[in-house]
Amino acid sequence: MLDINRQKMFYAKQIGQVPVYDTDEEGNLKYITVDGNNVPIETGEYTMGYDVPVPFYSSISNKLSESLIKEFGVDNSTNFVQIVDDKGKLPLSVGDLVWKKSAVQYKAAMVDKTSCDYIVKGVADEGLTVDLFLLQKNVK
Repeated sequence: MLDINRQKMFYAKQIGQVPVYDTDEEGNLKYITVDGNNVPIETGEYTMGYDVPVPFYSSISNKLSESLIKEFGVDNSTNFVQIVDDKGKLPLSVGDLVWKKSAVQYKAAMVDKTSCDYIVKGVADEGLTVDLFLLQKNVK
């Protein structure tokens, strides 16, 4: 990989289902006091949680090769991009989030999924020297 083609981005890995907390009109968490400690109020709902975003540098392209389109079964490549990186370098999985131009945002003390630029939709790690990641643009 040519270093000149690498761009700074951030990724956030899925960590599983996490509780949704109640917030006020400004998005601040609401708390109750339990045994002298402030505890955020849970709504009883759950959502997918994400780990703290991690910076990385990689090559990203919106030019999907014909073989990549066939491998992932993509009908319309206009909403997809690909990251190609050295084998084993990126720990991305389907469902993880990627930011390229947008700033990472938080909502109720959790990573706001709607702020990401891309969502990982496919991983092709069968290559001997590189891994391919198919990312779908997050329409905002």
